[in-house]
Amino acid sequence: MNIAFLQKSWLSSSALAFVALIVVTIWQYSGYMMLIYIAGLTGVSEDVREAALIDGCTGSQVTRYIIIPLMRSSFTICIFLSITRCFMVYDLNLALTEGGPFGSTTMAAMYVYQKAFSSKQYGVGQTEAIILFLITAVIAVTQTMISKSKEVEA
Repeated sequence: MNIAFLQKSWLSSSALAFVALIVVTIWQYSGYMMLIYIAGLTGVSEDVREAALIDGCTGSQVTRYIIIPLMRSSFTICIFLSITRCFMVYDLNLALTEGGPFGSTTMAAMYVYQKAFSSKQYGVGQTEAIILFLITAVIAVTQTMISKSKEVEA
């Protein structure tokens, strides 16, 4: 079987190495996120769905106007976890590419680690780590506050 894009190493190309990191991250976290979505879906009361159907809603209207708004807390949690994971990814980056080829996949956490421990610039590395934490915290808290303000209760 000759599948062209599978015959070439994804980690040896600058463009494909980043795509490979994204694919592996999606594969790694999709099950975990799916459990959160399933928990949110099972948390939607059957009584609310029945009431909407009795009032004349179609199945797609129930999904759009009832189920999805009541699952907003699941979306908030998953987006929060995804954002923080994107900023703090180190283990996968180290295991697959070590920042290569040619530094094209060096993420923020790996850059901070290399600056502090490989280059022995501990002060600069610590400062960059604090700045990375603050940026991540501000973005995550802002996203959570915006998402929480749009949540509804059944």
